[in-house]
Amino acid sequence: MRTVMASFAALMAVTAQASGETLTESMVSAVESNPTLAAQRQRLNATREVLPQALAPALPQLTVTGLAVATDRDAQDPLLDGDRADTWTASANVSQLLFGSGRVIAGTRAARAQIAGAVADYELARQTLLLDVTRAYANVRQTQAVVAARETTVRNLTRLLEFAQAQFDAGVVTRTDVAQSQARLAQARTLLVQAQGALAASFQAYQRLVGRPPSDLQAPPSATGLPSDLAAAMAVAEENSPVLVGAIADVRLADANVDVAAAQGRANVTLEAGHNRAADFDIDQSETSADTLGVRVTIPLLQGGAIRSRTRAQRALRSASNLDLAAAQRAVEEGVTNAWTGLASARAAVESAREQVAAAELAYEGVTLEQETGLRSTVEVLDQEQDLLDARLALAQAERDFVVAERQMLAATGTLDVPPIGGAAMQDNDGLRGR
Repeated sequence: MRTVMASFAALMAVTAQASGETLTESMVSAVESNPTLAAQRQRLNATREVLPQALAPALPQLTVTGLAVATDRDAQDPLLDGDRADTWTASANVSQLLFGSGRVIAGTRAARAQIAGAVADYELARQTLLLDVTRAYANVRQTQAVVAARETTVRNLTRLLEFAQAQFDAGVVTRTDVAQSQARLAQARTLLVQAQGALAASFQAYQRLVGRPPSDLQAPPSATGLPSDLAAAMAVAEENSPVLVGAIADVRLADANVDVAAAQGRANVTLEAGHNRAADFDIDQSETSADTLGVRVTIPLLQGGAIRSRTRAQRALRSASNLDLAAAQRAVEEGVTNAWTGLASARAAVESAREQVAAAELAYEGVTLEQETGLRSTVEVLDQEQDLLDARLALAQAERDFVVAERQMLAATGTLDVPPIGGAAMQDNDGLRGR
């Protein structure tokens, strides 16, 4: 127990050196420094490159090649000498797609849908991180409140034990009263050590997400932008939920992939031009050149059924994407409804817990005074002190749940964001939001 107490004291000493911080500051630090979100951001940057890759076939293609060859021919007839030739060739070829049967258009549609899906995935990861930071922030404050409540209980029980011992010495109470006080105090000390261990764990969870240990976390203000009713929440979620946006993007991608697969079996027309030069290093005036210009038409006639098979496969995947969209809509509706009811419950729980604490404090003071006049027993005081502790723990839990429930409601509708700083919401380092 002494080792745990020493470790907890050292941890508190380190975190106490920094000034207090707010939930907004914690969110900003997490978005800027969290490696998981940074990795997702780089995946989004990589996905954005599929659009120029899809547009590339519609642009001119230019290639330049050069070749130098030394040829040494040996004759088997001894009367004939061997022959050696040193030659070079160079060519430049340019091509321009004239007609691709919709290949490029379908490819760019697929690329844009893929980017939209990646943006939705990134936004989902960002909002998930902000919600996780909120939980970690609220957990630290809750565990701090639990530790404070249990420390108060230990002090109260210590005084009760001293009072019971004094009354026992005076012959007013029996040894049982002293033993009851001792047992309750020993239990309270054990639970205090456990609470300190939970606080240390919450510190580590916070540091993993935010990148630094917590320091004097301030009470977070009420969240802004909450929907006025469940119907409004559903409407907002339909427009902003990253889950729905990503599912819609997947449907568009699957639809474009059907056209991409079907276009592979259609005509392809390309304008081609080239210039070639060749000469022998050892023979003057041997240089020749040629210019070419033509139109290449490619029509796949027989591919063993591969193109039709790929097209059927993409159509099946398109149907699956539509079903996934329907499932996502149901999941979002469920999440919004649960978040709405959870927020209402959390709000009511906070109000009830505050009333419970106020009543328990008043009752504890009254029972303590009545004990001093002999109207209450030691057990009654111990029980009332336990009721007060339970009320304080319930309040800490309710306040934590309310803070999380507000942000959970925003995350369910897809509108959870870093609160405004200086009049404007924080943007990601790479300006990825809304692109």
